[in-house]
Amino acid sequence: MSIHQLVGALSALTRGLRALLVPSLLIALLITGLSGGLLPAGAVDWFDFVPGSRPLTPSSPQGLLDQGSDFTLEGRYKLAKVKVLGVPAITVASPIDESSSELMGASVRAQVIEGNLRALYDPNQICSFSERVSEWVSDQLLDLDAAVCSSGQRYGLSRSGDPINLLVRREGNGPYEIAARLPGRENPFPLLTVTRADAEINGAKRLALAQMWRERLEKRVNHARQVYSPPQMARRARLIMVVELLLSGLLAGTVLLWNRLRQRTTRLEREQRQRRARRGRRVEIRLHAEQTVTIIALLLIFSIVVLMFGIGVMVLPGLVSLGIELLLQPLFAIVKFLLVTLLTFLLRSLTTFLLSQWAVDIGVAEQELERRQQRYRSLERVTHRLIDVGGLVLVGIWVLLDIPGVRSASTSLILAGGALLGALALVFQAFLRDFFAGLVMLLEDRYVIGDWIEVNGIVGEVVDVGLFSTQIRCLDQRMNIIDNSQILQMRNHTKLRSGSLVTFLISHRQRNLELVFDVLSEVIERFSVDPLWSDRLISKPTLRGIKRSTALGVHMQVLLFTQTGEQWAIEREFQRRALGALHQADVRLSDGLEVQSMGAADMFGAEQG
Repeated sequence: MSIHQLVGALSALTRGLRALLVPSLLIALLITGLSGGLLPAGAVDWFDFVPGSRPLTPSSPQGLLDQGSDFTLEGRYKLAKVKVLGVPAITVASPIDESSSELMGASVRAQVIEGNLRALYDPNQICSFSERVSEWVSDQLLDLDAAVCSSGQRYGLSRSGDPINLLVRREGNGPYEIAARLPGRENPFPLLTVTRADAEINGAKRLALAQMWRERLEKRVNHARQVYSPPQMARRARLIMVVELLLSGLLAGTVLLWNRLRQRTTRLEREQRQRRARRGRRVEIRLHAEQTVTIIALLLIFSIVVLMFGIGVMVLPGLVSLGIELLLQPLFAIVKFLLVTLLTFLLRSLTTFLLSQWAVDIGVAEQELERRQQRYRSLERVTHRLIDVGGLVLVGIWVLLDIPGVRSASTSLILAGGALLGALALVFQAFLRDFFAGLVMLLEDRYVIGDWIEVNGIVGEVVDVGLFSTQIRCLDQRMNIIDNSQILQMRNHTKLRSGSLVTFLISHRQRNLELVFDVLSEVIERFSVDPLWSDRLISKPTLRGIKRSTALGVHMQVLLFTQTGEQWAIEREFQRRALGALHQADVRLSDGLEVQSMGAADMFGAEQG
């Protein structure tokens, strides 16, 4: 796929997701509006904090209290948000100095206050689902009516949506407190205490800050009570059910469309392989278009699934912002993918520029310069693959960290990820060996793309150097794929320069060996000045003379020094000329027949004796 087609596909995908996500956000706003108030944001509060539910001793260190909580440092204070239905309502503070009398950290204070406020609009949240079921079973078996976990049994409140009033009170010279008047309760229920750190960080007097917080929290709590009222919850569930059914139909239609497009793409690929004369180019264009639309349809299926899950989460009021975050995840993932794609493109361009400058360095010898051109192709391909793999890993980690709830568990994820990486390193240690062996071979310039090598009995041309394996094509055009770690001994026939050792087997019946020397020397002289072949030679061929003498004949050798990869053509041409000159000079070459005849004559003489 070309760059223009890729850009067009990404543009179409962005438009499609935008057209899909904008209505989904409007649906979310509609769901929240029908629930009776402002748009909540944030995740569900998983812990229930009420006065006395988690005792804090004076000896508890502040660092341990704040462990696992989110807070912000501002000057001499730690700040933490207090949320109602996940929406930040107020900001509480605590001094950084652990020797202060205010031992409770800001994050713990925020969790305690959130638990107190949640008790006003979700009275039965003190019990988990399993505890509610266990209480019901126990009451049925023992014929009791404890109803500790039932709605309305906590502080006498119920999910009726009736408003409650908050007040500011102070006992003697103590700090100002914000409390709630609850039906059937003589004393107000304390919610929070306004500390000196709260007043200083907000820049107001304690009383003024308490009055402002009281008004804000009263509106937020009453709004939450309306959202949690049974009629509003039932209305929200019905609306989300209708939306989920519509999205299910849209998902089914998109899956059918994707399946149809995939079948058409397969048919077009088959037509393209047939190479029809007139329709070849047209089929190729249609194939690229169909592949692009198929990818867009597949991404739309994924987006619709995420959309259904996000809207399904919104059935609970405190999870509306979590649902919105899930709705935005596909769009954010596309933006991150585009940014990382741009980054990888820039890195690829930078590495290509640096490698090209290194390859054309004029300060090296001509032979080394040609070798650098060969290494340039291999290094460019491998570095681009490494950049692509790094970009995919970066996108995956970036998208994973932005999934709601993942970043807050970063410490445990790091530990789990380290253990997982250790296990994967043991399982895939062979791949790691192949990877590092390939890098070492490239850095040490053992071979590059285009080299003719011999390894493990396989002789051929290197056509690709991968991250884990090397592909070698033999003379018979078979492709051999060898793991990088399996290349223990390797012979490179074309690194920097090449050569060939040509051996002529002269018969023992050739008595005048000087004639052989003169003929081969004349052939060498003519061959070294031939304009068609001299440019392929590094130096003049060398007549090494007699190498050895065996029963078959006398071995006469000539050494050729050639340019990279030219040894085979030069060897064939030199042998053609040398054999022709030797035959013309009546030089007798060994053919092996004389050995047989000599053996037969010896046997005949032995019989006669």
